[in-house]
Amino acid sequence: MDMLPTYSIDETFELQKIEAPFQTIFERAIPFLKTRLNLPHTYIVYQYAQILLRQEGGSREITLPACILHDVGWSTIPEDKQLTAFGPNGNDMVLRRKHEVEGAAIANRILRMLRYDETLIPEILKIIDGHDTTRHARSPEDAIAKDSDKLFRVSPLGFRIDAERFQEDLKDRVTYLRERMDTWFLTETGKALAVHELQTRAQELQES
Repeated sequence: MDMLPTYSIDETFELQKIEAPFQTIFERAIPFLKTRLNLPHTYIVYQYAQILLRQEGGSREITLPACILHDVGWSTIPEDKQLTAFGPNGNDMVLRRKHEVEGAAIANRILRMLRYDETLIPEILKIIDGHDTTRHARSPEDAIAKDSDKLFRVSPLGFRIDAERFQEDLKDRVTYLRERMDTWFLTETGKALAVHELQTRAQELQES
């Protein structure tokens, strides 16, 4: 991709900002997003997914519900255990896997309760069940969901949240992300946005 799309990321969640077909899904997800700062995380992931869908193509009806529901499973993990399952020191693969499996089960209940298109539900659940523990793109929609999730890390809010919760110096956080993110992104747009966002975070630190 030669040019970055024009975009801005809104950090303040309000339900009416969510596109109408997906608003009820987000509303049902909210009770399961009250841990780990998952509500602002999910809102930002949703916005990145919209950008990537415009640039890369793919089914909005699969990708956006998967992004909205991808982390609802963290609600089943005790808060004092969560940092053992993600982040720089998150080596507990059992808990990381549990949040995917539980998340797919919760998502299944929400989507069926809302009478969502039954032909799409299996693909949505497949993305949720494996979004952190598989690295390759299992479908175009899976690639967009994975990239959108990881773009949160280099977004202005995500960068600040992660530095604080992992107790990292902001400049060290830039270094950590720069050293690792080459292997994270699966779409050309995702890679371009990640480079742009991280360069912007580094520039902001130099100017502060």
